[in-house]
Order: sequence, then C-alpha cells, then structure tokens
Amino acid sequence: MSEKMRALVVTRPGGPEVLEVRNVARPGLRDEYDVIIQVKAAGINPADWQNRKNGAVYDLEDDDPALPTILGIDGVGIVMEVGGEVTNVRVGDEVWYVDGGYAGNPGSYAEYKVVRGDYVTFKPAGMGFAEAAALPVVGLTACEAVFDKGQVSSGDHVLVHGGAGGLGHIAIQYLASIGAKVATTVSSEAKAELVRKLGAELVINYRTQNIEEALEHWKGEPGADVVFDFVGHDNFARSFAHTAAYGTLVNTVVSEWPAEGNGPAEWKNLNISFVNIGLPQIGQNHGHRLRQTAILKEIAELADRGRLKPHIDRLVSFDGVAEAQRALEAGETLGRPVLVL
Repeated sequence: MSEKMRALVVTRPGGPEVLEVRNVARPGLRDEYDVIIQVKAAGINPADWQNRKNGAVYDLEDDDPALPTILGIDGVGIVMEVGGEVTNVRVGDEVWYVDGGYAGNPGSYAEYKVVRGDYVTFKPAGMGFAEAAALPVVGLTACEAVFDKGQVSSGDHVLVHGGAGGLGHIAIQYLASIGAKVATTVSSEAKAELVRKLGAELVINYRTQNIEEALEHWKGEPGADVVFDFVGHDNFARSFAHTAAYGTLVNTVVSEWPAEGNGPAEWKNLNISFVNIGLPQIGQNHGHRLRQTAILKEIAELADRGRLKPHIDRLVSFDGVAEAQRALEAGETLGRPVLVL
C-alpha cells in the first residue's frame, strides 16, 4: 500500500469552492534523474486559479474528472530523495523550482513533489521558505519580460501595468536597478505606497487618472518607450495607446487583440512580444527548461545580495488558498500570496 500525503486538489473546473484537501498517494522517483522534495511553501500564482477555472484540471486523454489535479506551479522545500544520476543537489538541500500544477504533472499544493533534478536549484540562502516561495514564477517571468523581451536600457521611460502585483513589484525592482525611469498603474493608495518604495517615479491611479495624459506630461511626448502589460485581457488592447511610436509592448497574460486588429501596432511601428514561462514545460523542451533553471540561480544570487525582495501579501494554509486565489483574481493583492505547509 502506497504512502499517503495531504494535498489540495481539484477534480472539476470551477471557482475557489472546488478546492479540496485530500489524502493522496505520495509521489516516488520516476527514474534516476528525479528528486523528491518535501514542500515547505508554494507561491499562489494567477496560473493556479486560471488552471482551476478553465478546465485544465484533469487528464483530457483519460477524460476522467475523478482524477484529482494538484495545482501550484512553483515551490520551495527540502530534498528528501535523489535518483542515481542526480549530481547537482543532495538530500537535505534547500531548493526551489518551477514545475507542474496541472493535469498529468502534479504541482506544489502538496506535502511532497517529484521534480526532475535538472529543474531544481538552491533557493536564496538568506531567505526563509515562505519568503523564497514568493519569487520563482514572478522572478523568472519578470526577468524574461524586462531583459529578454523588453530590452530596457538606462534612461528608458517604462510603464508597468499592475505594479503592485506579483510580477509588477518584481519588475519595478529589476527596472530600478538598471536606471530605467518607471511609471506604473495602481488602483489604491496602499498599492501606490508600495510601488513608490520600490522605485516607481510616476504612479498613476487608473481609476481616477487618464493614463495617456499622465504619461505625456511625465515624458514630454506621448507613450512610454516600453510597456509591460502584467494585467492582460482587455488591458492589452488599451496598452497600444500607452506605447510610444517605435516602442515595445510586452504581454504576459492571455489577452484580447484590439478590435482594429494589427492596425494600431502597424501605425506606430510597435514591437509586440509575449512571455509564457509555461511553454517549455508543456512542450517538454529540455533545453529551454535548463535555461529557466539558470535564471532561477541568478535570481537567488540577486536576492542574497539584497537587490531583490518579494512582498508577501499573505501567508496561508490549505484552508486559506481559496480566499487567496479569489483575492488574486480580483486584483486585491499586493505582491504575492504564499501557501505555507
């Protein structure tokens, strides 16, 4: 009889109410390249509630919604067992990773997680498990957005949509570190206070201010050089007007294209880019996943040098994940909620 563990699972698509604590089979090594991690904390990310809500909660090949899915696309914990071919980590190491969280590859809303050893690296030594768990997904996504797709340089005028969110507040720290001039949108004074502390020069309350007018007054001409849309959906279409001619717009969220199609981008000669850190995992691209592991190493080094610090919105147990996901979807969070096991 297999060993059991506690996990927060979903068996059908739906709202936060479909989350359920169960005793499920504890994972074992799949081959000699795997490690078993005792999960100590996991980030609560937008992809988690999206996977819960959109139906990606069971194996479509089996078409069996009775098979539970464990959400949680990143995690932090202690290595408990290693396969014979694993050389980069050992039993007892404190590590983090981005892996799983959908049907066919259980995530980190559980006491134990199996991960290929190549995709695991050391967490920041100076951070506890809970604080570190707020970083992997947002640190990786924001890094690819700012440095790879955005190609931001010192002195660039940059707009970050959703600056107080998980992605936004990390991106602002990256941007401030390279000397960019940062504007950001928020919806409350509490969020405004956070982003100012992180280095935002211009804070725009999108509920009471005209974003285009605020940007032009700030920069002296229309639009930001680079716009990061960390909100998505219909905000992506609106962001075309916030981007300067010959500027760059980077999106990280599934979104609707403008009703005019390509017209707004073509007229302004915009460079449109997208970041989807889940693609290497879904597509099983080993090389791209190794690249992500290397970036996680760099993020840990930045954190240990005091150049990157996540803001924790709240710490919750299994019982608090539903409310944290609801707040995250509603845009009520500051920084990143974290599940602590």
